[in-house]
Amino acid sequence: MKKDILYIWLQLSLGICSRAARELMIKFSGVEEIYNCADFSFLGEKRAALARRLENKDTSEAFEVLKRCTTLGVGMHGYYDADFPQRLRLIEAPPVLLYSLGRWRDLNGTPCVAVVGTRRMSDYGRETAERFAYVVSKSGAVVVSGLARGVDTAAHRGAVMAGGFTVAVLGSPIGDIYPPENRRAFETLYSRGLVLSELYPGAPRTRADFPNRNRLISGLCDATVIAEAGEHSGALITAKYALSQGRSLFAVPGDIGAENAGTNQLIKKGVPAATEPYDIIAPLSLEYPDKIKPYEPSLTAGLRSYGNAPAERQKPASPRSGARDAAERAAPPPYGQIPEPDDSFKLSGAPGEKILKALRSAQKPMSPDEIARATGLDASAVLAELTLLEIDGSAVSSAGNRYTATGDFVK
Repeated sequence: MKKDILYIWLQLSLGICSRAARELMIKFSGVEEIYNCADFSFLGEKRAALARRLENKDTSEAFEVLKRCTTLGVGMHGYYDADFPQRLRLIEAPPVLLYSLGRWRDLNGTPCVAVVGTRRMSDYGRETAERFAYVVSKSGAVVVSGLARGVDTAAHRGAVMAGGFTVAVLGSPIGDIYPPENRRAFETLYSRGLVLSELYPGAPRTRADFPNRNRLISGLCDATVIAEAGEHSGALITAKYALSQGRSLFAVPGDIGAENAGTNQLIKKGVPAATEPYDIIAPLSLEYPDKIKPYEPSLTAGLRSYGNAPAERQKPASPRSGARDAAERAAPPPYGQIPEPDDSFKLSGAPGEKILKALRSAQKPMSPDEIARATGLDASAVLAELTLLEIDGSAVSSAGNRYTATGDFVK
């Protein structure tokens, strides 16, 4: 019998986030052996219902799920497969089966960092998530997040901007696009990254889906970074999972008294503070010396003023400061400074801001050609930036490939 059907049968029998999964995986050497077992009484009286499900060898429902996956081009990766993420085999309730869309990549032996946070992010949270993900990705690690609104989407955007590989772990069935405005983000990840879910296409939804998903985000990674979080943010669930799984956890400090200063509570409880991406990269470079090469971007005047007065309020630089600024841009950033990745990632004057300004000025949807004429940007640069703007929810596309600004990216 086809192994994929047996994996689906086992997942349907166990359910999601089953603590019995690891017990079975350790006891048996393959999914075929589990299917061929006729007596599961060793699970005990309290799990008699589970034993009965496992002793029922009907695979008709599994076959229907397999047909859906085949129709949608969904990949399937089982616990015993060689390329199944080894880190996930070690967590308390390992997934029996992962469903995927996009570019499957064997993550074993690859440094992975989760960057997660609140859906209600501030400008500070967005900039932090993008910058950390960008530098972490440039340094050679895979960025993992949940493709939810807010910080998660900003993290994926930072990795895409760096030209790195990023993994989105969904709390919804594979193939479902949630939130709907992230459609372009999904399409981008299908071609430039990987989308994973523990839920098959059309799977019934429960309130536990997103908390269950969070254990996979931290479980896939060597380290988890909470970029910004409220006191009751779902990202704090990911933090708890990371700690219970024995993974490194970092929290980016937030403004004292701010709504999204939940990371400060983590720091007060002993979680290391990450004030720059190198706090995460440094230990990874020791563990993966052949794969992590710390990225050392230059600094710009705009970024040196980050956290102080807005750039437009700074005094104009004197003509004599040009040579000094050029020298500083050429030097590695000093310890403790927030790094500016490169000219494609400036906090002000970026192509994305020009595009958004043009969209708002037009007050109507614009085609990429119209945007190129209005901004003076190259057409290929406009198309690339529009993808990034859709990823972070700053712009949306409509019929006829025309774009409108959402207003979420105003600085």
